[in-house]
This record gives sequence, structure tokens and C-alpha cells, in this order.
Amino acid sequence: MNRNNKAAEFAHEWQRLHTQTPESVQQLVYQTVDRHCHDLATLFYEHMLTDPEAKPFLDHDMVNQRLHSSMQLWLRQLFALEQSDGLTVYRHQCHVGAVHARIQIPISMVMRGARLLKQAITEHLIDSHLDRSGLVQGTSFISDSMELSMSAMTDSFIINVGKSVRTDESYRMFALGQNMLAERERQRAALLEWAQHLLLHLLSDSGTSIPVMRHSEFGMWLQHKASIIFHDAPELDRIRSCVEKLEQRLIPQVIEGRSNGEDTRDAMKQVEADISEVKFLLTGLFDRFLEVESGRDSLTRLLNRRYLPTILMREVALARRAGASFAVLLLDIDHFKTINDTYGHAGGDLVLQHAADLVTANVRVGDFVFRYGGEELLVVLVEVGLEQAKQVAENIRERFAAETIRVSDSQTTSITVSIGISAYSGHPDYEKIVKDADDALYRAKAEGRNRCIATA
Repeated sequence: MNRNNKAAEFAHEWQRLHTQTPESVQQLVYQTVDRHCHDLATLFYEHMLTDPEAKPFLDHDMVNQRLHSSMQLWLRQLFALEQSDGLTVYRHQCHVGAVHARIQIPISMVMRGARLLKQAITEHLIDSHLDRSGLVQGTSFISDSMELSMSAMTDSFIINVGKSVRTDESYRMFALGQNMLAERERQRAALLEWAQHLLLHLLSDSGTSIPVMRHSEFGMWLQHKASIIFHDAPELDRIRSCVEKLEQRLIPQVIEGRSNGEDTRDAMKQVEADISEVKFLLTGLFDRFLEVESGRDSLTRLLNRRYLPTILMREVALARRAGASFAVLLLDIDHFKTINDTYGHAGGDLVLQHAADLVTANVRVGDFVFRYGGEELLVVLVEVGLEQAKQVAENIRERFAAETIRVSDSQTTSITVSIGISAYSGHPDYEKIVKDADDALYRAKAEGRNRCIATA
């Protein structure tokens, strides 16, 4: 449903709610909210401020100076009698949802707070002069008004978060379009420049201020660009932890020790070690990111798992729309640990590369081949049914059994594979077909390996 349709549906429901609820009940609800809105806003933000999730974007000063009064205004406007124009109300709730998305307040927290408000307003209404029938109408009016508001707010929040995610992804793609190898060297040089200034300062007893990481070229890049490009990368948190330890503990320790005439050589060694750790993490961050974002497994050059959800969701959508089918083969190299133990990891790598080449050569250009993990490969066969998929899998199995693979300059070996087969069954969740193939692979291995098993 597009946004215009949602707005029209909201306006219709809003109008129906106000038509069905007696004006006297609406008036009493508004008076109740108006009388207690200060306490209601306090209740809402007390709940928010105790939630650990709120710490990055909420504090007492912000609540007291801006948000508390805004919450009171929102409550009064939501229940005011003149708020009968559903489209105006919808646009306002959407605006609130967009603001929540911009400042990254989780919508789940807002909804929990809204439930608290709904319960508190209802409790205040119970103390009024309303009879049982009026109380039922008032309670329903409060609940439905809040639910409609939250639905509009949530829709807007999701849309705006989606825009933000797409913008971030666009920036990441733009960044990847640059020369990332050159960027890696540029940031390593910027890091070393900051480290050199820092170490010279510590060794020279200079009276100038300490070069702070966040004010350096590297620090600004780390804070403002790396957090977008390397979103959620574990190395970023470790780099930040190292920098925090340097600036808050180790460097002050060196300065204090030198001012007291103490031997600070051990502390200086620790500073140098932490700087080296940041350099190591930075290099690993770029290297891993370049490998993952390329979409290719560095060893086999097959697609990596990053893009598997995208491919499968697209195939599910095509199958549901056009009535076509597709299948998944999950292939495991039998006794791969023995290969590694016998010929070393270099031999195991050669086997994996050969396996990737063999599978790729025995499927069509339009099919997709992934390194699924370890010694497992996954094939998405497009526009095939189960019987065709079985034939392809058996052909691949036979080719493996007939091949001799070189594992060193003077050694060769033979390998077999077990294959689990699953065809699209109409289930909308793409993970279902992968799980079915995995279950079938488990059966193939349990029944003796070197065989193909399809889901029933």
C-alpha cells in the first residue's frame, strides 16, 4: 500500500473513531490529558531515560529543555476536539516518526512508552464521573487514538530509516568506487604522522598541548567517514578502544611519570605497542573489507555469502510472479579434514580451488555458485525443477569421483562430494530452501557420503 492510500485509510479510521465516540466523552478525555499532561510527559521520559538503549540520544538536559514540552503539546493536539481532520493528524504523526528516525530513537522504545501513556490516561479516566458505558467508550477512544498515531508514526519511521540506509549504502558504494588501496595507505600514513607527533611530544618534554587523535587527519577520518564505510566492523570498536586507552590512561601515565622523575620506559613501550595495534587493525579492516565488498571469496573467486540473501529473495520473487522454479545444491567435500591433515592447508586450498572450478564448469552461466563456508559450496540453479536439479547434482558428483586433483608439485589425490538438493516449494522465506538443502546434505553424509539426496 502506497503512502497516499495509507493516509486515506488513516483519515477514514480517524473520522470513524470521532463519529462513533460521543463528543462529551472526547471532551472529557481531552480535559483529562490536558490536566495531567505534565505528569504524563514525565512518566514517558522517566521510562525512556532508564532504558540503556536511550543513552546515545537522550539526556536529562535535552528532555527538560525541549522534549518534555513537545510531548505535552503532542498529547494535547492528539486528543483535541478540533483534531478531526484525519489527513492533518496523519501528516503530523508522520512528521514525528521522521524526527524519531533522524535522531535514531528506536521505534520499539516509543511504542513501549506509548503503552505506558495509554495505561496512565485510562487510569486517570477511571477516576472521572463517567458511567460504565462512557468509561468503555472513553477507554476505546484513548486506545484507538494512540494505536492510529503509532501506526502512522511507525510507517513514517520505517520509510525514513530505509532512506537513511539507502543513502549510507550509496555512500559506501561511492567510497568503494574510489581507490581503496590508496585510501588504506593514506590513512596508515595519517596514523603514523599522528603517532610520530605524539611520541616526539612525549620524548621532548614539550610544553605544548598533546596532539589529540580526534583532531588529527586520521582521527577525523575515523570519526566521520570510517563509521559509515565500515559500518558495524568489529575492528572499528577495537581501534576506538585502543585510542581511548592511549589518550585516557597510557599517555597521562607517561606525562605524570616524567614530571615525577620516574622511569617511563615501560609505559612508552606500551604506548608504542598500542599504536602498532591500531595500525595492524586498520590494515586488517581495509583488507577484510575489500575482500568482502568485492563479493568474491578470495581463495575460490566464487561469490561469497554476502549476496546470497539478495539472490535468493530475487529468485523467490520471480518464482512467485512468473510461476518458474529454482533449486539449491549444497555440496560438501567428503573428509576434507583428512585432506588438510595429510597435505597441509596449502593442499586443502588447491582442492577447494579445483572444486570451485569443477562446479562452475558444470552449471550454466545463468546459475550462481557460492562458497558457502569452509569446504561447502552452494549452487542456485535457476528455472529448473527438482528432477533437473537431481541430474545436475549427480553429474557434478560423478565428475568429482572421476577427477584426480594435484595437491602439490609431486602429489595428487582423489575426492568425493556429498550433495543435498532442494527445489523451491512455494514457501516465501528463502531460508527454507537452504535449510531443506542442508537437511538433505546431512542425510547424504549420514548415509555414507559420495551421494546426492533430495528433499522429499
